[in-house]
Parts: sequence; C-alpha cells; structure tokens
Amino acid sequence: MTRQQLTEVIRRKVERGDYPGGTLLPAERTMAEELGTSRPTLRRALEPLVKEGLLEQQPGRGLLVPEEGRRTPWSMIALLLPDFANRFFAEVAEAIEYAAFQRGVQVLLCNSRHQAHLEEQHLKQLVARKVDGVILAHQPNQEIPQALGLLRKARIPAVLLFSSARDADWDSVVLDDRAGVEQALRYLQSLGHRRIAYCPPLGVHAGHPRDRHYADFMQRIGGRPCVVDVIGKSDGEVVEAMRAVLAAKDSPTACFAGNDHVALLLLKSLAALHVAVPEQFSLVGFDNLRLVEHLPVPLTTVDQPKQEMGRRAAELLFERMEAGPGEAVRREVFTPHLVIRESASIARSAGMGDATATRTVSRAR
Repeated sequence: MTRQQLTEVIRRKVERGDYPGGTLLPAERTMAEELGTSRPTLRRALEPLVKEGLLEQQPGRGLLVPEEGRRTPWSMIALLLPDFANRFFAEVAEAIEYAAFQRGVQVLLCNSRHQAHLEEQHLKQLVARKVDGVILAHQPNQEIPQALGLLRKARIPAVLLFSSARDADWDSVVLDDRAGVEQALRYLQSLGHRRIAYCPPLGVHAGHPRDRHYADFMQRIGGRPCVVDVIGKSDGEVVEAMRAVLAAKDSPTACFAGNDHVALLLLKSLAALHVAVPEQFSLVGFDNLRLVEHLPVPLTTVDQPKQEMGRRAAELLFERMEAGPGEAVRREVFTPHLVIRESASIARSAGMGDATATRTVSRAR
C-alpha cells in the first residue's frame, strides 16, 4: 500500500466513525500493525490529514479526531527569508516548518532576495492576508523594515531571527557573532598564524558585524588587516584576487571566511592556483553547513546553531500568538562554537610572497 493509499484508508475510517470524534487516534505502533504498514510510512500518511484539519496535533498526547462541526483550519504563519537557494536558510526553514507542524500551524515561505524593497512588500502583503504571525530572518547589518509597523497596527506578532530588535521592540533570536569570530581567529592564532586575511560573507551587503569583529581582533594582536572582497565577482576574478593576495610580500598564511559559502569559493580558487589546504594555506569558515564536513578537505568552521535558533524563534512566536502583545519583549542570544576539522594547520614559516611560493602560484597562470 502506497503512502497516498494509506492516507485515503485512514480518511475513510475517520469519516465513517471508526475513530470517533473527540478521541485520540490509537498509538502509532497499534495503528501501524492494524494497517499493515511501518511507523515512518504511517507518519507520512497522517501529515496531509493534519494539514486539512481532519486530525489535530495535540502536543504530548497524539492526534485527536475533532468532534463533528468543531474542526478548525490550521493557523498560518509566514517565514520571510533573504534567499531560498541559500543552504543555510534551507536548514533554518526546515527546523521552523517542523516546529510549526507539531503545533498544527502551516508555514508560508516568502523570499526577499536580499532586497529591502521586496522585504517591505512581502510584509505589506502578509498584513493584507491577515496571517497569524511572522518570522523575519533579517540581516543584522540592515535597517529594521518600516513595514513591521503595519504588523503592529494589525496586531500580528512577529519575531526577528538573526537581527537585533533592541530599537524595534520586537521579540528576537540572535547570534553572538563576536564570540564566533573570536573563536575562529584565536584558533588560527594558536596555530601560529599572525597574518590572517578575511573574506566578508557572500550574500550579505557591506557592514556585517563579522567585518567589525575581525578588524577589532587584528588591531588587538597588532596584525595588519587584509580584506579579500569577492562579493559580485566571477570565479576568474576571485582567482585573480587571491593570486594577488598570495603573491604579495608578507602575504597571509590563513583566511577567515565570513560564511561557509565564501569558504567554498575560496577553496575552489585556491585549488585553481595549486595552493594546498591546509599544507600551504589555512582556511576557517562560519555556519557549519551540512555539506562542509564531507569536502575532500573537511572545513574547520564556526557552528551557528541555526536549527535550534529557528525552533526557538517559532516557539517565541507561538507563545506571543497565545499571550498577546502585553508581555515584555524577549531577546535571546545563542552562542556558536568552533568545529575543528582538517582545513587549518600550523602556520608555515614563510609567506606566499617568497620565491618558492611565488613559483607555486605562477604555475596556475
């Protein structure tokens, strides 16, 4: 029996009263044995019935068959993301959708494409559609959208994710970026690296907090900042930018990438230049995307607890939807931690600007 067929079997049982209204469905194991299927298949078959309102999720109890006439549609919240295609936000969305599903809440996905005017337009449309709540995954270096004021007027609760709401009076879930940058740079420093370059995050406009924290750290250790900006550059332009950096006198021996996306781009350009990681050059990323531990050289990176942050943002929103606007604004800060893998090693004694290293870089010309 396919999952779709199983869904229809359960639907008919509910509609003809085999599972009476006002009672919980039998235990998952009992139902699976009764219907001759596996528990994972049973769970997938039940999902459409919950979304339709034919069954109701009761946290900690199971699935309830509503009494006739008392079936209610799901609540609807919106998740506004800067970039659907970004693997980071895909992992965040997955956690939020699952938390919502457990509460019997549907999630409407919106994509701002990193454009402030689209973010504003989405918020206006969400007010018009009268959604029950909004989670805004907002870039920490951008202004808080003015359209959030329309949500407040419409009494639609919202939670800001990844951005501070200190001056906006909204609940928020944010990351301690400084702690993450400090961990990455101190680790490189412990390996003997003093000439550490920095590459700002891809997909983010200028002025990200990590830019400032990198500059502060380099100033404290007496190092000379070296910023390699690859935003908007083609693969060939990135290779040329890295060639220039590595061929310079006192060139960096390591680079801290503002996110894992830019770290992947740097790995590609270093391979094109025949620069071995980590033997000749060390690299540390930020975010800990699922794929980076499976690279030929597994990436050392700062693990941003994105799924935990997504779940907590959903929980805060549900609590606000139930309690109303009278409760005090909450701002919860999550601390990242460094995941050490194989892309960083002890610093080499000579810069890439020496004769041997220059020959290595030149072979890629």
